[in-house]
Amino acid sequence: MNLNAWYGQKVTERSFLGQFLRKLRRFYLGTFRQDYIAQSIATNRQGDCHRCGLCCELIYKCPFLGRDGQNLPYCRIYGDLRPANCRNYPFDAIDSEIDTCGYVFNGNLQRN
Repeated sequence: MNLNAWYGQKVTERSFLGQFLRKLRRFYLGTFRQDYIAQSIATNRQGDCHRCGLCCELIYKCPFLGRDGQNLPYCRIYGDLRPANCRNYPFDAIDSEIDTCGYVFNGNLQRN
């Protein structure tokens, strides 16, 4: 099995390794391939954020995640300081790993 095939299989798994690979992928694409992310969001993503905060707790709890008086999550650096991988989550079906997320994607990529 070559490296691309291994990565393609592991990145979609519901496991710690899969979460870690998706987090690395988000960082790489958010930093170096912003064109891909913008196109994917514009053509494939539908819906809106339900403000559950689960994306801020993937692998580890984000230090910028806060809770308001009603215990609803919010980002303490929501403006221009927010990293690209947070601003754009989820940007495609591979990146989407929270079943209750308000965003859905065109296509038929299966989640594991």
